[in-house]
Amino acid sequence: MTCEKDVAKLEALYAGRSVYQGELHDHADTGGTSDGGRTLDHWKGALEALQMDFAAILDHKQVRHMYLPQWDDSIFIGGTEPGAEIFKPDGEKLGTIHYNMIFSDPKRLEALLDEFPEYEFTGGTEGHFGYPRFTRERLGELIDAVKRHGGHFVFPHPSSMSYGSGKYDSSPDDWWIRDGVGIEVPYIRLDCEETEENYRIWRHLLRSGARMWVSAGGDLHGCAHDWALTSIYAEEKRSACFVEHIRRGDYTAGPVGIRMCIGDTLMGGTCDFTGQRLVVGTGKFHRSVRDPWHRCRMEIWADEEIVCSKEISCEEPAYAALDAEDHRFYRTEVFDETRNLRIALGNPIWNKKYYPDDQC
Repeated sequence: MTCEKDVAKLEALYAGRSVYQGELHDHADTGGTSDGGRTLDHWKGALEALQMDFAAILDHKQVRHMYLPQWDDSIFIGGTEPGAEIFKPDGEKLGTIHYNMIFSDPKRLEALLDEFPEYEFTGGTEGHFGYPRFTRERLGELIDAVKRHGGHFVFPHPSSMSYGSGKYDSSPDDWWIRDGVGIEVPYIRLDCEETEENYRIWRHLLRSGARMWVSAGGDLHGCAHDWALTSIYAEEKRSACFVEHIRRGDYTAGPVGIRMCIGDTLMGGTCDFTGQRLVVGTGKFHRSVRDPWHRCRMEIWADEEIVCSKEISCEEPAYAALDAEDHRFYRTEVFDETRNLRIALGNPIWNKKYYPDDQC
């Protein structure tokens, strides 16, 4: 049962923050080695028309897009999407993957590329780099470096990669290299086959003990769309602010604002559940899923089961609270019953009893 004290606790933890909704995986036509079909000016106009607040432009093999005069840190999040061939130490090829490295500051991205000679980064605003060969161990070192340089690392579209078996019934070791990284679940659209398989991969990873944050991305190379949004509660509409919350896992993969706490710990965190209350709130539904005639539910998951299901409205905030019990983690989903579609995924809060080392 939710009481005024529960709601006040959640509101206090998120005080001064508003929900912003946009895209975390896109490409634009920015010259050089970019392969997007639309300019940054197109994106600016399209975001406004679609009532979106931001887009992450992750062009391949370059950083020049983050230096263009059309770049606006209140709209665009920077970074890049490299690829890599992954090999065993004995030289056997495991597969080929892509990965997103999200940064608000191009200088930090350049410092990372300089740190890894495998990229052969030529440096500077117009500098370019190639796709390296990595072992899993070296890929882990890259992930550590991305975090150290203030960025965020995401494995995009895992179900379509050739790395390992790449399917949800594969070994979690295919994708679990480090905790505290993202794995893309909503991909292109909420209702496509890739999204469903990515969801199964993420569920499998959670069951296996990985602390990997759910992410979303349209991977758009043409016109902007609002089909695979991310919702972030942030203090201001600014790239650096968005990235800081993404790095902590305190965001929602989907077009609905979700807030969650256990004690003072927010989504993406790890804490002691003993004697604590879990509080969840849902807020703004983006225009793409806001339909007052649809029946929607807030579902709170504890490990592999739903422990609370509550009908909610797309037009009003909703809250739920319960005593935290001895589970490995809690997380929240929003489900549209009318469409029979999962529309938003919140990141878990993990129990320190089972995850004593906070590697996130």
